[in-house]
Amino acid sequence: MQDTHIVFEPDVSGGLPLRMLFEPANSGTLVISLHGAMDRGRFRVPRFEWRRTLNRLDAARLYLSDSTLEINNSLEIGWYVGTEGQDLVAEYATVVNQIIAAGGYSSVVCVGSSAGGYGALALSRRIPNSVAVAFSPQTTIGGYHLAQRKALASAAFPRHKSYEQVEQDFGTRVNLRKLYRELRPVNFVHLVQNTGDQFHFEAHYVPFALANGVNPDKGGFDPRRKVNLVAERYENEHAPPSRGYFISHIQQAHLNFYGRELRLRPADPVREAELGPR
Repeated sequence: MQDTHIVFEPDVSGGLPLRMLFEPANSGTLVISLHGAMDRGRFRVPRFEWRRTLNRLDAARLYLSDSTLEINNSLEIGWYVGTEGQDLVAEYATVVNQIIAAGGYSSVVCVGSSAGGYGALALSRRIPNSVAVAFSPQTTIGGYHLAQRKALASAAFPRHKSYEQVEQDFGTRVNLRKLYRELRPVNFVHLVQNTGDQFHFEAHYVPFALANGVNPDKGGFDPRRKVNLVAERYENEHAPPSRGYFISHIQQAHLNFYGRELRLRPADPVREAELGPR
């Protein structure tokens, strides 16, 4: 089966496209990858992250590019927010749900690290019976660094005078804690927080844990057993997880919430070399 680039052009002038790369497989599981911040000097959109790593899974794979970054050439992080008039995550969710139905996938795992983890949590909330596997994600854009949230507000919401006004008008799009409080629970969460990343631990993980009724120091499942939080050191500061660690937690979440193992395929060094460093 051939890899397929999928592009949905915007319906209105000035809108953002949806850009996807689909790698089909004879599997009941679909893994959806969302990328984090992008070094504009090294990478170009569309950005499809973790291809080499996820290639090992016995699953179909779908990669979503954050076209928020196409608003201008300087924006490095967009959280899949879209623009004032375009909810990018909601539009991606519509297409993804169609792909799930057409492929008959019974297990759907949305994965990402940092801003990609934010995107995974946001997308999974709109996909029934999916699980979000997020590594040290931001859980509210308002809790991230001032320069980045101001850059997003200026680029994506130019009619708003401040980020605070954006959050007031678009709370569930820029604040996952509010999204998870207000949008009915249709999904599962497996959130892994690096304890070596003090900023994300305190500003993003702890409030999300408390909002879901989980002791942030102990982690574990929430009372409804729909959210599982893991707090452990896996890197120094805010570095992405290793490939093996990334895969192992996807497998653990798949087992936890779907009750069956997600197997690995035999290594293909030639194929992996074609897919980049990660």
